Amino acid sequence: MGKIEFYFVRHGETEWNKDGRLQGWLDSPLTNKGRESTRKLSDFLQMLDFDAVYSSISGRALETARILMEHPIEIQTDERLQEIQLGAWQGQYIQRILKEDRVRYLNYCNRPEKYEPNGGESFEQVSTRMVEFLKDCISSYKNGRILVVTHAVAIRCLLLAIQHLSISQIWETGEIEGTSVTKIIVENKEIRVEYIGRIFHNQLKT
Repeated sequence: MGKIEFYFVRHGETEWNKDGRLQGWLDSPLTNKGRESTRKLSDFLQMLDFDAVYSSISGRALETARILMEHPIEIQTDERLQEIQLGAWQGQYIQRILKEDRVRYLNYCNRPEKYEPNGGESFEQVSTRMVEFLKDCISSYKNGRILVVTHAVAIRCLLLAIQHLSISQIWETGEIEGTSVTKIIVENKEIRVEYIGRIFHNQLKT
């Protein structure tokens, strides 16, 4: 087996991110700030040659992917790259959730190992589908460089599996802000996380 470089990118800031509303499988467009930060990241990514580009089916991820890829390359969508499904919370303001479902939401944020979804997915379910996606890519490409545009919790759930962490550590996996990059290397049947964070221009070695 050769070497595969994965660049997992979180979508840019959205209107609901700015307004304090949870999205999950629902959607809102990128803000001007989100588009600008995506264009800045694009300046860096254009220096790299990608063998494939994947995106979550969510509009915010697809919008991010299209800005990132200025030159013609097919963007393949995959449902497994969606954000965690948040059930009754989707589209709701966080302040309202804190009033109506406070204990569950505080568990989600502070005691994730005790989080029980209200009609949505568990962290374990998201981790399972993200790992399945990664394994399929490894099987399909063997070598190369792959760009994946997805979501914050989805990336964190993948990192839990790769780094053999517990659910209680999901919020300790690095700063995954809008347009942050998580670079994962697969080489000689080993998987390692090389970088997590915001990058522009030449801050990340290639």
